[in-house]
Amino acid sequence: MGATDKIKEKKDKSEKKDKKEKKMSEEAGVKKEKKDKKEKKEKTEKLAKAVEAHLEKEGSVDPEDVVKTAEELVPFALPLADDKTHKKIYKLIKKGAKLKSIHRGVKECEKAIKKCPLRTAASPPADAPGLVIIAGDISPMDVIMHFPILCEEHGVPYLYIRSRADLGVAACTKRATSVVMLKPEGKKSSGGKEEAGDDKKVDPAEYLEAYKELVKTAQKQWNVQVEPWVKGTHPLQIEAKVKGTA
Repeated sequence: MGATDKIKEKKDKSEKKDKKEKKMSEEAGVKKEKKDKKEKKEKTEKLAKAVEAHLEKEGSVDPEDVVKTAEELVPFALPLADDKTHKKIYKLIKKGAKLKSIHRGVKECEKAIKKCPLRTAASPPADAPGLVIIAGDISPMDVIMHFPILCEEHGVPYLYIRSRADLGVAACTKRATSVVMLKPEGKKSSGGKEEAGDDKKVDPAEYLEAYKELVKTAQKQWNVQVEPWVKGTHPLQIEAKVKGTA
């Protein structure tokens, strides 16, 4: 092999080495870039979760903003209104919205229920301080899980319906609503022309009559659908006891 061939061979080896080092450097750069992006994404997600947890702790987040519509009803959606009662509920809520006789949303309804006096043995069932309507297609279910107990403590009858979206439409709001509380009487009008016009469209006496009728329906359905579970006399509970002793 001549001197010229040796020089050429060394040159080829040198070029191959440079190409290999360049390729390795580029691959390392790509890996580093991907790693940096991944770490940055993880930090961003971690920060977002921390901010969300802080806001929830401070009470700045409206539960309605984190609620999603579930495909199935929550397992504790009792008493559940039938189809006929669903229609009555929506009509009454629309009338109540015009008369300003409703509270909308988790926070607002929760405050309104807590303002009602605690239930006692002497409390007449006909004088219910309100009627709570709860949507059963809620996720996470924790958002509405406390309402039945809260209602029973304050003597407020309640009914579940199937659609959060329909409840929002009936309540004349632009977004879906998880809970609505109907009051027997509306807020006093400030005397504005527009409010007076709205009040004329709905007869308060007619609304009150329909409200009392729906309260009776809610109490009746509670006796049928919920009370057997409370007393332990529901057929499924009895069946479970029989199987347990067998």
